[in-house]
Amino acid sequence: MTRIGIIGSGHIGGNLARLFSAAGHDVLVSFSTDPAKLAELAAGAGAVVLSVPWGVLDQAIKQAGGPGALAGRTVIDTTNQFGRVDGRFGVLDLGGQSAAARNAAKVPGAAWIKAFNTLTAGFQASSAGRTGPDRVVMFYATGDDAAARLAGELITSAGFDPVRTGTLARTEVGHQEPKGDLYGEEFHHDDAVAAVARLRGTPPSGKGRP
Repeated sequence: MTRIGIIGSGHIGGNLARLFSAAGHDVLVSFSTDPAKLAELAAGAGAVVLSVPWGVLDQAIKQAGGPGALAGRTVIDTTNQFGRVDGRFGVLDLGGQSAAARNAAKVPGAAWIKAFNTLTAGFQASSAGRTGPDRVVMFYATGDDAAARLAGELITSAGFDPVRTGTLARTEVGHQEPKGDLYGEEFHHDDAVAAVARLRGTPPSGKGRP
């Protein structure tokens, strides 16, 4: 059982709260913008899920006590780099950096995991818990092997098959981010492992789902 703090009241965060609670984890969800409450939540959790819109991530980190409060913690980042592009909602150009690496650099002392970002909250809710060959894969990435083990355990307990895309390098995690070939698609274990092996070490094609 892991004590999990979830910062963010959106669809992904709320869905993860239900899945983790059903699996027997001790889940604390913060809908608050009170910095003291958020910092207390972050301090008491074995893993912190940041599930907020891309544009308010800096504010969420600050309200959780800042980088120092999250240092030494395992942070699960569900965000995607969506924002205003030429006056429209779209995928932001991060200049060759992955979204995960961009965010992890803001909290250098944390063990950063990118996960639960490739599939919609609705699909995650409806597909969690499938068994056998129909069990859905949840991709994740981290440069920390201990964090990888925890990510695998949490993803499994939430009802999915964990498949690691690699580190936070764009040629690895970038494939599970918007416009990457793994983003927005349903995968099952063997096909997912084969796809990761084929893609790892190459730049994202930019042709995947936005």
